[in-house]
Amino acid sequence: MNSPPFQSFMATMNTFAASLGLRTFTTWSKIWEYPWLWHAALGQIDWAGKHVVDLGSEMSPMPWFLATRGARVMLIETDPQWAPLWEQLRSKLKADVSWRLVKSEALPLADAAIDAVTSFSVIEHQRDKAAAVAEVARVLKPGGLFAVSFDVCEPQMGMTFPEWNGRALTLREFENLLWLHPAFGNSSRPTWNLESIGPFLAWHRTTAPHHNYVAGAAVLFRRC
Repeated sequence: MNSPPFQSFMATMNTFAASLGLRTFTTWSKIWEYPWLWHAALGQIDWAGKHVVDLGSEMSPMPWFLATRGARVMLIETDPQWAPLWEQLRSKLKADVSWRLVKSEALPLADAAIDAVTSFSVIEHQRDKAAAVAEVARVLKPGGLFAVSFDVCEPQMGMTFPEWNGRALTLREFENLLWLHPAFGNSSRPTWNLESIGPFLAWHRTTAPHHNYVAGAAVLFRRC
């Protein structure tokens, strides 16, 4: 999180976001999530013409960032309050961005229609997490990418997660729900960098009273 590549990317992202009135990040865990997913996968893709779905978009700058690189982006949200801002941004950027407002985890998209799905700390807010993952798997093309970050709460490590914020995953829940989902073709459990939990948690606790948990991220590919 404190490395030059991560900090450089977040500086770029925050400058981009601030110019559009989108959310900037200096203390939230996304200062790790965004760069990790960018360097792990998103930054290596030629986005021209790619069809991307972003879950829980709200004021996130990342889907707009991808749109400026040629992606066709669909924003998925439950709250209509962001639509006026999106209208302004689409006009200003002349970007190929559309959106759908939903009332459940069901996605209004055809099977195997999407090149990539992004989800930045959204799954903890989704009530039916299994349905949410199943929908991502359904709409991805074979070989399609799922870039996901997620809050992690391990009570046995002294972590807590506020009920008003949804429900974070444990590491084992992530493995069973996403990593080992048949659609993604993983047959063994992932290797976690558990040594990073202590330092990250110590930092995260300083940023807000309820930040007594950590974050994870993964890149998954739809099995052909």
